Amino acid sequence: MVAVEKAGVPAVAIAARSFARAWRSCVDGWGQPSAAFVTIPHATTGQQADFIHKMVDEQIDEIIQGLTALPASAGEVRGARSGGKTTEMFTIELDETPEGMDAVNRFLAERDWSDGIPVMPPTPVAVEQMLKGTRRAPQDVVMVMEPGFGLATVEKIAINAVMAGCRPEQFPVLLAAIDCLAQPEMNHRDMQVSGHTEAPIILVNGPIAEKAGINFGTTAMGPGVINSANTAIGRALRLCLINIGYCNAGAGDPNFIGLPTKFGMCIAENEEVSPWQPYHMDRGFRRDESAVTVVTVTGPTTIIDPRSKTHEDTLNNIASMMFYPNCGAGGWLKGWQSAQVGHTNKRVPYQGPYHPILLSPSRAVILAEAGMSKQDSQAWLHQNCRVSLKSLLKAGAMPMDADGKWLHHPELQHLADDPKATIPALESPEQFLLFVTGGSTHYANFFYGTYGIATSPVEDV
Repeated sequence: MVAVEKAGVPAVAIAARSFARAWRSCVDGWGQPSAAFVTIPHATTGQQADFIHKMVDEQIDEIIQGLTALPASAGEVRGARSGGKTTEMFTIELDETPEGMDAVNRFLAERDWSDGIPVMPPTPVAVEQMLKGTRRAPQDVVMVMEPGFGLATVEKIAINAVMAGCRPEQFPVLLAAIDCLAQPEMNHRDMQVSGHTEAPIILVNGPIAEKAGINFGTTAMGPGVINSANTAIGRALRLCLINIGYCNAGAGDPNFIGLPTKFGMCIAENEEVSPWQPYHMDRGFRRDESAVTVVTVTGPTTIIDPRSKTHEDTLNNIASMMFYPNCGAGGWLKGWQSAQVGHTNKRVPYQGPYHPILLSPSRAVILAEAGMSKQDSQAWLHQNCRVSLKSLLKAGAMPMDADGKWLHHPELQHLADDPKATIPALESPEQFLLFVTGGSTHYANFFYGTYGIATSPVEDV
């Protein structure tokens, strides 16, 4: 739409009313805040054609008006972030009374600079103290955050870290997580603007976990003082996505219903009691190095398993959670997915979703005591978590060449007419990400992966 308008061709967008704020935020970020659009009562997804035609026909006069009228100037558009103005600086007189703290939070909330929960005031002294947690220069740009194309400088990240309640020793974890998001294969733009419940989960390995005070034992993904580092780091990343990336609720973030996971998720691996090597070693790091992995996920689903005493029962119970039809299962058959690189037309391929399985230590021990390595367990899940080829083909056409030959995996085309044929849900075993954490009990958490995965080293300060 924006590209068409910039090319001089009149265009009008048609958006569901619930997306109106998101639309304004999107075109503003793309430098076209005056782009015309009309609203219809409902999203078109899953609706019958006649119903869609009816909704659009009712707005035909507004559509014609949008195509023929001169657009308003960018400076006159309500909510435009451009308008030719320089960046504004704000000063608030802060006192130590409850009224003073409330005034700061009201000021931030009025500008949509918050996740809705009271924040710590990012005073110059507090930000300066946070910056002691890194050797990076304050104005170094870590990434361009979408959908608003905000420059995530080290200083801006530090401001949001203060607001979230982080301590300087936790700051390197947050920076490493944003290093991960900066990787093109993370496809973080789609994560930000999706109407689904995608959110980043931060997985921490190495000595930094203890140094930063991250809980990797009982209740590690829950509330409480013991989880203050987990909560603050996860929240800080979300605040960066809101305040730097302009992914505000209902605007840049059009998520239909949402999930509490979008407030932030950060957890460390329980390397002390895990029977397997830590996950960052699977990604090429040494045990004594610190690393952060970020995965875009939805969920979670709790796997309750009080009865399994064998590795077969344990794995079968985990596998029973893998057959959700809309989780991208089997999508690899149609070729690798691609992610857009920033605001360019360049796209990079990536393998597809990684499904994090957060295993309690006792579940991992059952597998290890049976002689199964982590890789053995991943191979078992890969082999046994399967989807119907018939249902996959029914859901969408296969990419083919002029001769009708599958462009991807032609070696499997002969199975197309077999009604009982199945294929693995994910393309490779390592896409079942096994991460041992939490207390030793019969529970596990399973997340459906959606977009990419990336791992970055943590700065040693």
